[in-house]
Amino acid sequence: MLYNILRGDIMKVSEFSSKCCISIDTVRYYEKLGLIHPMKLKNGIKSYDNDDLEKVKIIIMLKKLNLSLSDIKKLFNLDEIYDNVGNDTDKKICIMKSAESMLKKAYNELLVTENQLVIAKNLLEKSINKIDKSLEHVTDLP
Repeated sequence: MLYNILRGDIMKVSEFSSKCCISIDTVRYYEKLGLIHPMKLKNGIKSYDNDDLEKVKIIIMLKKLNLSLSDIKKLFNLDEIYDNVGNDTDKKICIMKSAESMLKKAYNELLVTENQLVIAKNLLEKSINKIDKSLEHVTDLP
C-alpha cells in the first residue's frame, strides 16, 4: 500500500466507485462485509488502490456467476478459515467440500455464460460479414 501512495495510485471513494462502476453505498457495503479493506489516511479519509480495484472487479465477476457475497467472502478467506480449524480433519473436509460446491456452481454458470457468448459472437460475426459484403457493392455513398 505504501508503494501505491508513493506512486499516487490511491483514490478517494468517489473516484474509486466511479472506476468500479458501482455506487459509493456499494463500496461501503463491501467494506462493511470485509470484502475490501481500504487504508485510512492520517486525516481519517479512506483511500483505495489498484489492488482494491482488482478485488472489486473479481467480486463483480463472481456475482455475475451467481455467487452470493457471503460465498465470495468465504472464498476470499478460505485459507484463513482453513488454517483456523487447526488439526480438525472433519472441519477441514467440510470446508473443502463447501468451497468445492461454490466453485462448481460458479464454473457451471461460467459454462452457461460461455455458451451465450459463443452465440452472440457468431451473430455479430454474421452481421458484420453481411454488412461488409453489402458495402463492397456500394460505390457511391450519400
